[in-house]
Amino acid sequence: MTLEKIVSRLVQKVEHRFYGKYRGLVVDNEDPEGLGRLKVKVPGVLGSEVVSGWAFPCLPYGGAANQGMLFVPEVEAGVWIEFEEGDLEYPIWVGTFWSKPGGESELPKPNGADGAEQSAVQNPPTRKIIKTVKGHTIQFEDKDGEEMVTILEARNGNLITLDADGIAIREGQHAHEIIMDSNGITITDGAAGHEIAMASGGLSITEGTSGHSANLSSSGVTIETASGAKVELTPAGITIDAGAGMVQVKGSAVMLGPGVLPVIRMGDMGVGNLGAPVPITITTNTQVLA
Repeated sequence: MTLEKIVSRLVQKVEHRFYGKYRGLVVDNEDPEGLGRLKVKVPGVLGSEVVSGWAFPCLPYGGAANQGMLFVPEVEAGVWIEFEEGDLEYPIWVGTFWSKPGGESELPKPNGADGAEQSAVQNPPTRKIIKTVKGHTIQFEDKDGEEMVTILEARNGNLITLDADGIAIREGQHAHEIIMDSNGITITDGAAGHEIAMASGGLSITEGTSGHSANLSSSGVTIETASGAKVELTPAGITIDAGAGMVQVKGSAVMLGPGVLPVIRMGDMGVGNLGAPVPITITTNTQVLA
């Protein structure tokens, strides 16, 4: 075969073929076959009004059943289009691109550590961002000294943050929070202010509306009211401090160990307001252990 014939056949082969990438605009992403295909307009090839057939995706991972990366662009998204073997009958979408309509970049804006969207695109872009049209975001910050991963559920503001300090989980509607860091684990009810704090030194519980608290550690247990009344349980014993209040012990039977409290017997007399003896009234069954 002569060189001229080879060239002639190659010319015939590439005639009416379209190779390379072309800018496209998504018209439809509801693929009836559920294959991630798109219908697009490709003005540079088909004109501004003609819509392509279904364009197959070209993605970095997948191709087998029930696995892969599924990120289908939204309607009106800008996509890069190619054609299989240059044939217009077989379009392929191979990626997306952003523009600057009105002078503002369409790149996804990063979120701060509190989950709030920042006002401008980051430059240089040290944050790697996956953000949906609803604002749900997974973000990776790679800047030296500020490394962080955040996961945001945008509708309700639920946020998970992982950084050098630890892990924080925040519920957006009521400000409930779990923080795990070098100090321990803290669980906070944002609505009422209740708090449970767990650390190497022990456990503390605070009732937020009144300020009552309980502290548990290796040295003992302390229960304290907001007014200052306190019960302490330690290896040395139990201390009850009612402050300005009164201590009451009630029950069908009260059993006291010997040598701990004075023994009260039926018929014993107490001291009245003016110093005169008065009978002691026992309102419960009291038993002194031998």
